[in-house]
Amino acid sequence: MIFISRDKEDNNPSYNEVIDWLLHKGEEIDFLAGQDFFENGNDWSIFLNNGEDKVSFGVPLKSSIWFRGFLNHRNHFYSTFKDLNSSNDNLNELRRRVGQETSKVTGQIYSQFDKNYQLPKFSSLKIDKFSILKKAKSVGLKVPNSLITNSKKELKKFIKDYGDAISKPLHESIFFKNDDSVVFFDTKMVTPDILDNLESNNFFPSFFQTYVEKDIKLRIFYIEGDFFSMAIFSQLDAKTKLDFRNYNNENPNRNVPYLLPKSIEQKLHQLMVKLDLNTGSIDMIKTPEKEYIFLEVNPTGQFGFTSKPCNYYLEEKMADTLIKNKK
Repeated sequence: MIFISRDKEDNNPSYNEVIDWLLHKGEEIDFLAGQDFFENGNDWSIFLNNGEDKVSFGVPLKSSIWFRGFLNHRNHFYSTFKDLNSSNDNLNELRRRVGQETSKVTGQIYSQFDKNYQLPKFSSLKIDKFSILKKAKSVGLKVPNSLITNSKKELKKFIKDYGDAISKPLHESIFFKNDDSVVFFDTKMVTPDILDNLESNNFFPSFFQTYVEKDIKLRIFYIEGDFFSMAIFSQLDAKTKLDFRNYNNENPNRNVPYLLPKSIEQKLHQLMVKLDLNTGSIDMIKTPEKEYIFLEVNPTGQFGFTSKPCNYYLEEKMADTLIKNKK
């Protein structure tokens, strides 16, 4: 059996296409949804004592689990908060605590599936971008000059020594939206002029990298040792030059299949082994000087974005991997 771990509100097209392939190949499918463990009133338990441990739920051993999510804390627990009459400080603290507790409970739920094949492994999902860069450097990949600091002085020195910098979140890009606007925390250019306008000498500890000029942006999907790479000509459009995710829907970037040098693939494979990741979407830059610069890897990154333009049929590849590795 194939189990798909997801938030019930997730309806990504690639996700549905993998399900179609699994059904086409005669596989039985079931779901692991966070709502069933936290919100829908289902009874479940994990019991521990000095004798035999007991769990009231389970996944058959000859099963694979595809992790696409579990529960988006931000979109749930409405009933917990909607009628509370308290200060914003108390509500924010409660939301934070509920999120922390939810993460710990989810970890215990997934620890029950350690003997099952997981794509990717739940235990390998929480590493941050800076730690990944260190591991990438350790296997011989080139990485951008990077800095975490709260100091205007240190950041100014960094820019003076290495040139314009970009800021980006250490975890995931997030957004906040109202009825009439959306605010993103994403990649931004930081120049000396911006720093001169900062009133304080300190700010919230933030992650910065030297801006790297690119010839092409590379999105690389990795699964169990295989690479499927795509070149994105984002530098040809001012809107997408800094970050290709600033999509220009009127004039989309050109995306084509790309063959990585074997030496780069070998180093990327070493990195994924070090990270204990059997799949992920990798971002790299090829510079005008033909150097390959590693940026980051997203263990649960979208693959349809790479699959469709390059005719890689990754949806079937995902299905076949889940079927092959049932144990």
